[in-house]
Amino acid sequence: MNPKIGSLIKTSLIDFPGRVASVVFFQGCNFRCGYCYNVEVVLPERFNGGKTVEEVFGFLEDRKDMLDGVVLLGGEPLLQPDIIPFVEKVKAMGLDVKLDTNGSVFPGLKTLIDRRLVDYVAMDVKAPLIYEKYYTVAKCTQEAFDQVVQSIDLLKKSQVPYEFRTTIVPALVPPETALEIAHSLGPVKKYVLQGFFSGAPAYVDQRFSDMKPYPVWDLHKIADIIRQEGVIGEVLVRE
Repeated sequence: MNPKIGSLIKTSLIDFPGRVASVVFFQGCNFRCGYCYNVEVVLPERFNGGKTVEEVFGFLEDRKDMLDGVVLLGGEPLLQPDIIPFVEKVKAMGLDVKLDTNGSVFPGLKTLIDRRLVDYVAMDVKAPLIYEKYYTVAKCTQEAFDQVVQSIDLLKKSQVPYEFRTTIVPALVPPETALEIAHSLGPVKKYVLQGFFSGAPAYVDQRFSDMKPYPVWDLHKIADIIRQEGVIGEVLVRE
């Protein structure tokens, strides 16, 4: 087992709802969202030496009595050929698993769900579910987009707790787009609007380095409209 691990956050109180967790960042992504600031795990030319799997599991073994779970982040974790055995080992330690994913690797997501290896899934929905609109934001292939749609359907039908989330980005994903995305999703349990993170040292597309996020009340206004439609169970704004 040799997954490409970029970094490890040893303790997080915010990344896994209701749990104290470690966060593992995997290297590699098949999307190129310009506003992404995790460049060290997205752009191959920015990859560093990272962490070995032995280092990660050594830490988890030492701290497992103080942790509730592990968050898999990226990049896109499901691109790792060894992600299933990695998760199996985490679960064998008695820790819960949260997956943060772009949804473009449907077979991997289905395997995790079918084998009951994942306890929470947070899936990014970048744009309304029309390929041309999705490509504008994520620069993804048609095949990847098709698997995004499959993954959404899979999560909606599964018993795994999940959230869909959209980053509201100046000049790319305005707040009103979230309403269109909500209509694309249909009845789902949880939808989260999150603000664009400004001021990062680097972005996939450096043009975003000078952009300012929308005022948070703009996100709350759209969230209120989505709530009033009564189709989605829970609508949140994450600042």
